[in-house]
Amino acid sequence: MDIKLKDFEGPLDLLLHLVSKYQVDIYEVPIVEVIEQYLSYIETLHSMKLEVAGEYMLMASQLMLIKSRRLLPKMVEAQDDDIDPEQDLLSKIEEYSQFKALSQELAKQHDKRAQYFSKPKLELVYEDSVLAEDKTVTDLFLAFSKIITLKQEEFKNSHTVIEREDFRIEDMMQFLEEKLQVASYIRLKTVFKDCTSINEVITLFLASLELIKIQEIIVEQETNFGDIILRKGA
Repeated sequence: MDIKLKDFEGPLDLLLHLVSKYQVDIYEVPIVEVIEQYLSYIETLHSMKLEVAGEYMLMASQLMLIKSRRLLPKMVEAQDDDIDPEQDLLSKIEEYSQFKALSQELAKQHDKRAQYFSKPKLELVYEDSVLAEDKTVTDLFLAFSKIITLKQEEFKNSHTVIEREDFRIEDMMQFLEEKLQVASYIRLKTVFKDCTSINEVITLFLASLELIKIQEIIVEQETNFGDIILRKGA
């Protein structure tokens, strides 16, 4: 299962996904939290050696500027003609949201109109798995990005010397299946509790994705940004 930024149409699409999870007006979202999630997402892609397009890195630098302006005390009052990068960003996200909604509506009309024509039956195959309660692999990946950030900090503060180990996805899949034979469910963050290296964390996460892909594991999330719960599939 691929986790790539190609799942989004650009950095604004990724930001819109993050903003929409708060289910409030775009101008009321906690912008610093959104920025931290975006940067964490990009950093995790780097940790997993996945390709990140330049446009996403450019947006990341702009977001870091906005975050720094938010955190630093204002020394002077902004002039009326100064451009507020935060408001400019939110305006772009709102404009992008409107265009995306319009394009989706046009796509629906196109699909409806297409039903009037005879055409061969097509078998539709979707590569991306859809998780329980309309959750997607992206939601799972965003939850994982928080976990790997905490584990990186934990390893950084630890003075224990850990020998390099090679981990197999197949072994980790068996480990998770055995866990779910004992318990009715496990929380994603608990799964990584005893990991001793980033390599082990990443391999275990990829094993989770593979089990989801073959429907051996069902994923639930009770609330936006809540704990990810893994259950044994039917």
